[in-house]
Amino acid sequence: MKELEFNQEMMDSATKWSEDTLGKFIKKNTIMKGINASAGAFAGRLGEIALSKYFDVGIEDKKDYDLIVDGKKLEVKTKQRAVKPRPDYIVQVASTSRHQQPDSYAFLTLEYEDRNSGGVYLKPKRLWLCGFKSAKDYFEQAELWPKGYVDPKMPSYVTKRDMYVMAIEDLDDRL
Repeated sequence: MKELEFNQEMMDSATKWSEDTLGKFIKKNTIMKGINASAGAFAGRLGEIALSKYFDVGIEDKKDYDLIVDGKKLEVKTKQRAVKPRPDYIVQVASTSRHQQPDSYAFLTLEYEDRNSGGVYLKPKRLWLCGFKSAKDYFEQAELWPKGYVDPKMPSYVTKRDMYVMAIEDLDDRL
């Protein structure tokens, strides 16, 4: 796992993008609802911005992928957590994202200082690059958790849609 840098300018850009550009898309296509939808879009965009800076590439914003790195179409998936991710924690791709055709996935975790009683994450703290997996390998190796499935390792997590999940420790260190 590698920590990625981010700053206030990147957070401001992610906030503006999530509020202005993605408003209609969020309401229609996100797993999260209400204020959490905006927070999820912010986290996703911040992950894209930081990873694009890390690889020194532009953000593509295509329906099938977010970045092109070394000729590979890369879809970035950023999960929010109030703790540093551990190797046994999961990453996920919603079944509703199966229409996308990236070459590979990059999985990130945006770690926050805390969450409030409503489940809203507060104060981004660190951004972690958890690993990569080719799309082909991901769907061959991931486990399908149906909507409503309770994570046996973390019973407070219940899937909101069918999800393909994999442990961070099963990801690749390199693209």
